[in-house]
Amino acid sequence: MRLATLAAALLSLAVPAFADPGKWEPEKTYALMAGVLEWQDKNLSPFPKENRQDRALEATLKKAGVPADHIVFLEDKAATQKGIQEKLREVCGMAPEGSTLIFYFAGHGMQDDGGEIYLANYDADTGKQKASCVATADVTRIISKNFKGSRVLLFADCCYSGGLAKIVREFDKAPASAACLTSATASNVSTAEWTFTASLVAIFGGDGAVDASGDGAITLKEADAYVAGEMRFKEGQLTRGAATPSFDTGFVLASVDASKKPKELPGPWSFHEYCEVEWKGDWFRSQVIDGREGEWKIHYLGFKDSDDEWVPAKRMRKPQGIGATGGDKVQVEWKKKWYPATVMKVEGDFAYIHYDGFGNEWDEWVTAKRLKKK
Repeated sequence: MRLATLAAALLSLAVPAFADPGKWEPEKTYALMAGVLEWQDKNLSPFPKENRQDRALEATLKKAGVPADHIVFLEDKAATQKGIQEKLREVCGMAPEGSTLIFYFAGHGMQDDGGEIYLANYDADTGKQKASCVATADVTRIISKNFKGSRVLLFADCCYSGGLAKIVREFDKAPASAACLTSATASNVSTAEWTFTASLVAIFGGDGAVDASGDGAITLKEADAYVAGEMRFKEGQLTRGAATPSFDTGFVLASVDASKKPKELPGPWSFHEYCEVEWKGDWFRSQVIDGREGEWKIHYLGFKDSDDEWVPAKRMRKPQGIGATGGDKVQVEWKKKWYPATVMKVEGDFAYIHYDGFGNEWDEWVTAKRLKKK
């Protein structure tokens, strides 16, 4: 979790306000994308291939202006350890000065006892991770040695994907700036849903829901906040981006597509905003999808569209965070057993805990499902 803490610190750094934060240039972008939904190792469960959003992201990047011959996509069996390493080296070599590199991975992520994080390529062996998998250290080494451009964007949709912040850290004093967005922190697992990658599709597709300021431009800071919200409310996962000090968080990733501007709603609630709605005495996480004078149409998260309904303001409230505060003595579930722990700090739906009697390396973020008061 030291990586997650570092990530937050890095992302908060920005150049002075008078400096031009810059804007993404798709035509000068080169990308290696690896989407792995099946594996040789039967210990790695396959994912459904229907409606795969990794390919949707590839199409979105092309539509945004990234030349097709600048993108290498390795799908499933093609995404071997050697294949990913060689193609990343190749793509880095193609990119000239002033260019942007995008590295994207979707699939399984693994972490060994020493804290090293691995991306599970098609031929990964869970019993021999160091020898058979693509480690974050491999990605750092290849990019540092072969990329001569100006900017690196790293994205990963897998367990422990927050480990990409370690790559970002390696670029602190490098000529190129770097930033990452991920589906989870460096010590937490990720769901099998496509929510994170779908968020990237929305970001690079110019979806107005990402543009919190409403100025027509989607910045790295807004993209990070959007991903954090989507993962928090839809997947119950904590995530945050990371950036080197040289990567201004005001950097513009996309302009809002005129056809994707959110509908303006009357009253205090906005389109796409998350809330909690009371129904028969219980409160349910929901999302605002429409509005009119005095009431709003909401979608209950995890329920069918047929359950959508119009509700008045008195049945709506802001999302409530986890019921814990720093210093609380609690019990935390880990692998179906409960352990005494202490809450160190709280962020939204998540509590950062320290297991009593264990080293700091076991500290982690947990949700209410894994926590109960002593």
